[in-house]
Amino acid sequence: MLQIDDACIAFGEDILFSDFCLQLHEEEIACISGQSGRGKSSLLNAILGFIPLRTGRIIVNNILLEKATIDQVRRQVAWIPQELSLPSEWVKEMVQLPFGLKANRSTPFSVDKLFEYFSELGLEEELYDKRVNEISGGQRQRIMIAVAAMLQKPLLIVDEPTSALDPASADKVLAFFRKQMRKGSAILAVSHAQSFAQGCNQMITL
Repeated sequence: MLQIDDACIAFGEDILFSDFCLQLHEEEIACISGQSGRGKSSLLNAILGFIPLRTGRIIVNNILLEKATIDQVRRQVAWIPQELSLPSEWVKEMVQLPFGLKANRSTPFSVDKLFEYFSELGLEEELYDKRVNEISGGQRQRIMIAVAAMLQKPLLIVDEPTSALDPASADKVLAFFRKQMRKGSAILAVSHAQSFAQGCNQMITL
């Protein structure tokens, strides 16, 4: 599902990392950890085609990432950044926004499916009718994890999925990811949480 060969990301003379390799298959979860500034978020951005590699290559679902295929690659990926900022006042608007994007219009939005995922992630249905500024960062992150799963992409990329969560909620997120994994998805996460990393198939340190 995701193959990275001999990747190097550098900005001028500042090399974040080099010779990085990764193979992530269907029904696997990989967790990348490491100190700040080592290039974890930059790697996620590189997979999405936002940052070019200095050397190496990235293949997503058998598509080689290059200038001509960036849109194809992005259609394979659901991405949840750590700091999520969507131009919505209400949660009900926020959760439906991704389904209006060109790449996702063939996937229907379902409130019933959303609430099913809410339950699995420890979220109350009442959040659907709240303003975005009335919910916590941890709730917002879990809501968008539910939405990302509804998009049914082959690869889910998530940055610090449990950073704002208590241990019980973090366990629910990992259990949710495992369930999505068993449906055939591959998941790549950046996380500093050891309990989360230990529940993944691969643990990688940058």
